[in-house]
Order: sequence, then C-alpha cells, then structure tokens
Amino acid sequence: MIHQLTEKSKWTSVSFPREIVDAVEKLIEELKYWPSISSFCREAVLEKIRKEKKVLKELREAEAG
Repeated sequence: MIHQLTEKSKWTSVSFPREIVDAVEKLIEELKYWPSISSFCREAVLEKIRKEKKVLKELREAEAG
C-alpha cells in the first residue's frame, strides 16, 4: 500500500509485510552494508526498475523487429 504524504510532496510512505521487514533487518544486521531499511529498499527498488526497463526495451525492440 502506498500513502501520499501531501499533494506536492516528493516522498511517499510504503508499507511492507512484517516478514519482509524482518528479513531486511536481518540482512542489514549481518552484512552491515546499508545504514537503514529505507536505504536497502530504495536500492532494491532502483535495481528492480532498471531490470524491468531493460525487459521493456527488449520487448519493444522485438516487436519492432
């Protein structure tokens, strides 16, 4: 679920199931790479966006083919 904080805000709040947050916390604790859950999630989402954009590009190229 995504909550818009304000109409003009650049930031939103996103909710995750506790099980996912617990898994992220455990990774952060063990790897000591990310400073926060937010930074981990931001990095994960950006990585997923890049991957899916690549898939879309490939699909469009194949359709134009």
